[in-house]
Amino acid sequence: MTESTIGEASTLDGVRFTAQVAVPNVVQGLFRRRKTVTGAAKLVDADKQAVRFYEGLVRKFADEPFFIRVGKDKSVLVHRPEDIRAVLDASPHPFASDPDTKRKGMSHFQPEALTLSRGSLWESRRRFAEAVLETDNPLHSLAQNFLGVAYEAADGLAVGEVTWDAINAAYQRLTRRVVFGDPAADDDELSSLLETLMDEANNAPGKESDSFAPFMAKLRGYVDSAAPGSLSALIAETPRDDDVEPAGQVIHWLFAMGDTLPANVFRALAVLASDAAAFAAARSELADADLDTAKGVAGLSYIAACLQEAMRLWPTTPLFGRVTTTETTLRGATIPEGTQVFIYNTGNHRNRDRIPYADRFAPEEWVTGNAADDWSFNFFSHGTQGCPGAGLAVFLGVAVLARLVGTGTPRIVAGANLRSDEPLPHTVDVFGVRIAIE
Repeated sequence: MTESTIGEASTLDGVRFTAQVAVPNVVQGLFRRRKTVTGAAKLVDADKQAVRFYEGLVRKFADEPFFIRVGKDKSVLVHRPEDIRAVLDASPHPFASDPDTKRKGMSHFQPEALTLSRGSLWESRRRFAEAVLETDNPLHSLAQNFLGVAYEAADGLAVGEVTWDAINAAYQRLTRRVVFGDPAADDDELSSLLETLMDEANNAPGKESDSFAPFMAKLRGYVDSAAPGSLSALIAETPRDDDVEPAGQVIHWLFAMGDTLPANVFRALAVLASDAAAFAAARSELADADLDTAKGVAGLSYIAACLQEAMRLWPTTPLFGRVTTTETTLRGATIPEGTQVFIYNTGNHRNRDRIPYADRFAPEEWVTGNAADDWSFNFFSHGTQGCPGAGLAVFLGVAVLARLVGTGTPRIVAGANLRSDEPLPHTVDVFGVRIAIE
């Protein structure tokens, strides 16, 4: 196979992909969603239009990856599960996860991030993350303690309407307690500083923020205090290489658990509020479970499937970018060094040509189907750079979702029109959704 066998999209297709997929992903906020822009995108159904265009685009190339111009750059778009796997299994070398746009933005608030690392530094940081987050364990050793924290967060939400501001604040507090322990529970300033840095990162600033030093000082203080029952306590016990600073690593955990996870839980709750059969199945599972133990909650496979299905339908990372660190090959074809490689999660998750349940809520596919093994779905990524905290994130999401579902019946008050007998929308704008627990 030679490079010539990889097709190349037309100039017009490149312009359309840039305008309908790449640019909206940037302007809505790569690191923290912009409320006004996200609302405008929903009004014009931008995600649906982008996915429909993408379906037609990949249909032209059938089983092959292909070159496409994204902005000024000649990039590669991979869309078949086997090609996605080839790229993600070969990260961070030769497919690194730090293309320029991501590096410029993310380095503003987490310059030592694992996802920005390469070579031996990546290996050191990955070992550390996996050790503390206990990636290989089916249940984290601190899960029982975290369960109580999650239940407290859910109980606070259930007393009134669940809004984005409410669930986001609850998860920020939950995350601070999980990572740093109870001393950080009420430190709203810590979360506010991170939000400020992420907002600034959306614009890829070229200088250090005034918020960065005070933010890092707080992080180091909490990590050093190693409060019992927190991830920081495990950090104190975990061997690490000299090039790994714990405070620089926990930032990613803070924004993954405290920003993206509440969006996923909120959308799952919204779907359960609109799907009587799914809600009944979830309540039935709760009736047979030991909800007082972490093991019992971890065994809630159907509710976990509801959460994962919400992540599939509305991935919080719509577009993955990789960049080749050297000249390499993909399916035998040469890919030059410095080439960006894109994986359009939203388009792959909703491709009706390949996913029979693309636009409907199908948690059963995660319980008895093969969705968990399908490399088309990458909300946690896959391969060597798969999220090391995926298991913990799902546990914390399931705990809150189960508690809310067990408390009462959710009802959408405003902001989303979801029907189980119609294709689900491509956008659920969390900023406008309100859900009552009755």
